[in-house]
Amino acid sequence: MKHITLQIVQHLRPGGIERLVLNLLRFSSPNHDVYVVALEGAKKTAIAAWPELQPFASRLFFLNKPKGRDLNTVFKLRQLIKHLQPSTVHTHHLGPLLYCRLATIGIPLTHLQTEHDSWHLQDTKQRLITRWLLKGTNIQLIADAPRVAEQLKRHGIKVSHIIINGIDTQHFTPGNQLLAKQLLQLPNDKVIIGCAGRLVPEKGIDTMFKALVHLPANHQLAVAGNGPEQALLFETAKKLGISHRVHWLGHCANMRNFYRAIDIFCLPSRQEGLPLALLEAQACGKTVVATAVGGIPDLLCPQSGQLLEPDQPEPLARALEKGLAEAKTHSENNAQYIRCLADVRTMTATYESLTH
Repeated sequence: MKHITLQIVQHLRPGGIERLVLNLLRFSSPNHDVYVVALEGAKKTAIAAWPELQPFASRLFFLNKPKGRDLNTVFKLRQLIKHLQPSTVHTHHLGPLLYCRLATIGIPLTHLQTEHDSWHLQDTKQRLITRWLLKGTNIQLIADAPRVAEQLKRHGIKVSHIIINGIDTQHFTPGNQLLAKQLLQLPNDKVIIGCAGRLVPEKGIDTMFKALVHLPANHQLAVAGNGPEQALLFETAKKLGISHRVHWLGHCANMRNFYRAIDIFCLPSRQEGLPLALLEAQACGKTVVATAVGGIPDLLCPQSGQLLEPDQPEPLARALEKGLAEAKTHSENNAQYIRCLADVRTMTATYESLTH
């Protein structure tokens, strides 16, 4: 008998949660059918903006929810659930949890809810809504890292399971750096620091800019990602006099090339869950310098990784110099660390075991 699972997310724009959900679809076992439902957006627009969705088009559904709360979206989701008849719904974060709880009233289902971070629960309203939605239910609450589980517990929210995010460690592997630099048109004679993620304040890219000021002139920064803060970050780089040292790559369709091209990876985030970029960079052999937020400390290679507090440009610069001095000696250790702890196949099998 086939198990049908609906993965429900807020939207399908490039991001950690969205890529994770695609992996749960891509690596599902033969006896599991997986569909992905995005509350927001439309299929044609989403695929145009993120072509990686195209191979899965027949498995994707978009409810085109307008801004704010929308009762019609609840009805659309309920009709879709009745049509597809899943045995399991798997929601990610608060919005999908809310809409799915309302849409499944009276429908017997296994319900999994993954929390990918906990910083949003610092907001009293979101914390109370989350507790209310989980109260008196059989929802299995999953945290994607031990520290995320600890933080949820401190907010009075009980976690059923901890399932570490996984990546395709057969795809993200060390490789030819010179070729990767050529493909991304990055200079061969410069030290390249990499940052990747949505360009929003939480990612702390501005801190990396300030750290770059304290690094030698032959150190440059490659930034992979788009977002609402891009124009402001352009201006920040200009004011700091480092515009000529920053390579804006936008959305990278081939992130493996990005990680292979750089010399070290930096995660200067102010808030995080367990970012896939942390796992992917290390799987490609790269040393990571990161902030001690969210689940980052749980999956940072203890032999090579360095942790520091957010918004500390000068300590960040020093940590990057130290990491660069030792980076090549740790390449295989970094890759092996992620292969052992965070492979997507293990993650998918663990999630599927909860649907039985």
